[in-house]
Amino acid sequence: MIAWPSNMVSLILLGLLSWGLYKQSKRNPFLSWFYSVPASIAGITLFVVPTLLMALVPQQEVNSHYFLFNVTSSWTYTIGVLFFLIILGTVIFKRLSSFTTRNVGFFLNHFGLWLCIASAHLGAGDIQKLNMYLEEGKTVWYGVDKENKIQELDFAIQLRDFSIEEYPSKIAFVERSTGELIQHNHKPCLMDIHEGLRFHYKDANYKVDKLCMSSAPVQERFEPLMAMGATQSAKIVKQLHGEIDTLWISSPSILYKQKIYPLDSATMMLMIKPEVKRFLSEITVFKKSGKIYDRDIEVNKPIRVNGWKIYQTSYNESMGRWSTQSTLELVKDPWLVMVYLGCFIWIVGTFYLIWTGKRKETL
Repeated sequence: MIAWPSNMVSLILLGLLSWGLYKQSKRNPFLSWFYSVPASIAGITLFVVPTLLMALVPQQEVNSHYFLFNVTSSWTYTIGVLFFLIILGTVIFKRLSSFTTRNVGFFLNHFGLWLCIASAHLGAGDIQKLNMYLEEGKTVWYGVDKENKIQELDFAIQLRDFSIEEYPSKIAFVERSTGELIQHNHKPCLMDIHEGLRFHYKDANYKVDKLCMSSAPVQERFEPLMAMGATQSAKIVKQLHGEIDTLWISSPSILYKQKIYPLDSATMMLMIKPEVKRFLSEITVFKKSGKIYDRDIEVNKPIRVNGWKIYQTSYNESMGRWSTQSTLELVKDPWLVMVYLGCFIWIVGTFYLIWTGKRKETL
């Protein structure tokens, strides 16, 4: 990847190279091949095939010696993209040589595509990604890159509060000897839990009589409690041969031992660690201009600050929903505007071609 200003120079040189090939094709007939149908097919193939491979084969973030696992970092892909852009640029200049109303749509459509692809690839070297590690009550004004280097920012963020919302835990049946989930029809034997749930195991009937989303053990039972380390628990009524018994099970907690119920000598019943439904950081942003404002960040709902797009990515998983730490990812892509502009021009050109085509049919 190349960065500013080399990528801008490369963008201009790509355009000049395509223009030069077209101008020289008038003197050298061989160069007219660059805006021929076979050249267009070759350019599209060299660009599309590696792109499809990226979608079909999992890509690795680290450099790989194998083309399939790191397509974008290979010379094959780089040459394919450059060749496609040169061919596309030459075709654009060829069509502009005989300017007509119809060619307006063709130019917008093809130039938009050229600008979009060129900006996306050449601008990759200017993309910045930083991690910001926040802790409740503390203000941070820097990010950390992948090489663990600190980069000072022109704004600061304070984490006011971090919260997690969990799904109800699931009931699981586990082998006592191995600790592995029992399989039923090649699937883990798990059940979504809710009050009133009824199920049968061997000769006994079970009913979930009470579900506590936040509780703590008190002697042999669990009582509701909103404090650090509280866990999910369930009161279950067991009926076997006319006899009724009450039992408790609970999910893992950072403070309390998981409550497990042995069903028999080989199987036990328990509640697994609940899955996270939603986690959110309530932050305050401080800008150098003196502007201060509050924002909420959660997964798939980023915010923008001074050209940076800020995503919620992680937290202290060992603390679970009692975490007081939050990890944000900051991304800056200055070429994204060019990519969007190319897409917009491309779409306008497409609709223009459709409109002029229909108009010609009407006439």
